[in-house]
Amino acid sequence: MNTLEKLVKSHKAITRPADAKGVSALQAALGFPLSAEYKEFLSHFGIIVHGAYETYGLGVPNDYYLNVLNAYKELSNDPTYPSNTVPLLDEGDGQYYLYDNKENTVILWGTPNLGVINTTNLRLNEFLIKKMFVK
Repeated sequence: MNTLEKLVKSHKAITRPADAKGVSALQAALGFPLSAEYKEFLSHFGIIVHGAYETYGLGVPNDYYLNVLNAYKELSNDPTYPSNTVPLLDEGDGQYYLYDNKENTVILWGTPNLGVINTTNLRLNEFLIKKMFVK
């Protein structure tokens, strides 16, 4: 998390860290366990907004478009939506990067009914560094 934290600070990215109560409430609402890595992301950053990239997360109002639970409720209606995942980034054209809380990896998924397009095999922090800060 140190490298990501340094990049967030040096680029003056916007974050909204979530409190433990919000993280627990999210896990209960989702109905599946959140990985330690994802909980740490929510606690340290909540969301990250940098340039054209905005992550879904917590630390924002419940009705805000970047609230991860709102995005999950909408996207998980697609029958191809993978279990144990939460929306991470909107890639455009109906494609989303999702974080898999069971496998601790980021996957690219498409809707409507496209399913998993690609598995990045990157952990959350690695993915965010490469996608948001390294060009």
